[in-house]
Amino acid sequence: MKKLISLFAVLMGFASVANASLMLEPYLGYEMGTTKNSDGKYSGTQLGGRIGYASPVMVWVAADYTMGLSGTIDPDNGSSTGAKRSSLYGVVGVDLPILLRGWIGTTLSNEVKLDNDKYKGSATKIGFGFTGLPFVSLNFEYINEKFDKNDAGSLNPNFENNSYVLSVSLPLEF
Repeated sequence: MKKLISLFAVLMGFASVANASLMLEPYLGYEMGTTKNSDGKYSGTQLGGRIGYASPVMVWVAADYTMGLSGTIDPDNGSSTGAKRSSLYGVVGVDLPILLRGWIGTTLSNEVKLDNDKYKGSATKIGFGFTGLPFVSLNFEYINEKFDKNDAGSLNPNFENNSYVLSVSLPLEF
């Protein structure tokens, strides 16, 4: 009887672990960074979310959409300009059992609209999160962007931005 109960417990344990799930993760963040080639600062709030697939072995793959709610670029030699971001990333991440998670992503589309111009380019992001609080993840991301096109065509030299994002997210799995 003990063997049957042990076998049943092991099978139930593997069955509960072997389920992959849908991952939904809305987040709210604040981005701050520096721009190159125009020497200034970028800052603004973000609203975004990830939707993806979480495998049973701690790895997840997601589409990550970020929308800048409000932002400004403050060049060192001019007046500040309003900026709105719209970025879609492909992201791969790992949820570690020690209350930490990490991810890396690259853009599928990246666009920043200024008051009088629109810039398009590519970006990569690296992020880390702490999941020690119930239902909440506290996140830090580093974003490196290179914009090579605007409304007039190609940019020479490229416009670059390096940013840090602090965010709070709600990682859910179904």
